[in-house]
Amino acid sequence: MSSSPTTIPSPPPYDRVKAVKEFDETKSGVKGLIDSGIKTIPSFFIHPPETLSDLTPRSDFPQPEIPTIDLSAVHHSRSTVVEQIRSAASTFGFFRVINHGVAPDLLRSVIGAIKAFHEQPAEDKEKVYRREMETGVSYISNVDLFNSKAASWRDTLQVS
Repeated sequence: MSSSPTTIPSPPPYDRVKAVKEFDETKSGVKGLIDSGIKTIPSFFIHPPETLSDLTPRSDFPQPEIPTIDLSAVHHSRSTVVEQIRSAASTFGFFRVINHGVAPDLLRSVIGAIKAFHEQPAEDKEKVYRREMETGVSYISNVDLFNSKAASWRDTLQVS
């Protein structure tokens, strides 16, 4: 009796568009991946080698400090505060706000509510999952999911 060699079929080529579409259709975002118990990060979250050099911090480049905007100064120099916000938003992209007058208990409550939202069952969150940000409540994972070279490991809750 002769045996013929067994040929193991090679896996189909990776289809990024299909993988991203399947991820998006779950409407459960990154948190859903974590909750599913995945053991490896899906390929569409991994930056291709040609973009990694752009992401690596250079040791000879000083790391900027996050701009801090002190809103208590608005009472005596509104234009200065407005200019600080404009500058921070246009050059850094975000900033830290201090002396804003929001009570610490309220901040803790809001942070707690956001955490509670993300801990809900997937079927509750998917009711507000959207591909585009809209007014009202929107839950989305990666606004540019279908366009970016690599997806960001994040989910966003927007209330407007």
